[in-house]
Amino acid sequence: MNKRDIYLCIESIKGLSTITLGKLIEEVGSVEEIISLSEKDIYNLKNISLNIKENLVKYISRFNLDEIKEKLYENSIEYICIEDEEYPEKLRNIYSPPLLLFYKGDLSIINNNLNIAMVGSRKPTPYGINCAHRMSYELSERNINIISGLALGIDSCCHRGCIKGKGKTIAVLASSLDNIRPSTNEVLANEILEDGGLILSEYNVGHITTRGNFPCRNRIISGISDGIIVVEAGEKSGALITADLGLDQGKNIFAVPGDIDSDLSKGCHKIIKEGAKLTENIDDILNEYNNSGFNNNKNSIEYDIKDLSNEALKIIEVIKRQGMLQINEICDNTGIDIKNVNTIINELLLRDLVVEMNNKMFSIN
Repeated sequence: MNKRDIYLCIESIKGLSTITLGKLIEEVGSVEEIISLSEKDIYNLKNISLNIKENLVKYISRFNLDEIKEKLYENSIEYICIEDEEYPEKLRNIYSPPLLLFYKGDLSIINNNLNIAMVGSRKPTPYGINCAHRMSYELSERNINIISGLALGIDSCCHRGCIKGKGKTIAVLASSLDNIRPSTNEVLANEILEDGGLILSEYNVGHITTRGNFPCRNRIISGISDGIIVVEAGEKSGALITADLGLDQGKNIFAVPGDIDSDLSKGCHKIIKEGAKLTENIDDILNEYNNSGFNNNKNSIEYDIKDLSNEALKIIEVIKRQGMLQINEICDNTGIDIKNVNTIINELLLRDLVVEMNNKMFSIN
């Protein structure tokens, strides 16, 4: 049995966390030694709870590797252990690195190009949605990969923005890959894979998702990133946990400022005061890195709009200035009648120059 499979078997023991397994390996010397422990050896282990010892005694001689691997195969899930050469190098030195990773898609993209994590509220404002979608798209256009957590709100916007560009997006789940949460994002997960991206989790098939999974997930998001952008976050947002973890790991932290009267700006403003870089556009991010290796060939809006009518150009400029507008607001700001605005908006949608957001609002794509 190779090391990867030994990790897989031991990981399936009930109640054995990554931290506990790490302590166990440190005490006995190697993961291979664990499966050869006698019952007496197990009960003599130090710093291991009685419950874990009992589970080790119960399951260590009853591993059914074929059954465990069959479940992974049925769900098209691959796995890798921390001792494999292919294991992401960025994760090896974080606190409590995952000893096993389960994934779908191209694992190698973690080591390709720059990886920027983007996190924020699950219930963002239209402003936050626009910022997340635009920044992730513009970074992706420079072949920069975007990492997020496949949650509703900002996470989803970041993944979708990246898919529209040249980069690849990586989703780190707090659930197992056979039980994507939220289930409404299963379609998005498939789109990520179809685009050549990656879906990643430290949880095996059948794992029950708990609230504790989410902060654990965040350490992986920050761990595989080269920097973290917080788009919108309340004072107690989980996005700030990701930023704190990234700070501990030596990553660059960026924050998008917002409305001073909005609760969803308080988290971003807090970390800006504490030293996060105030981020108005992607140049604020790229300036922190050696950008010479990235593709700066933009799909500039000037190129795409050169054959548009003056009224269409006027609508684009108004939306760019305001960030996001409804049809009636476009009419008010441009003086163009609603019939022509509807016609022009439909043309801009077809050409992917604008995107329709929530509540029939339109933003620059």
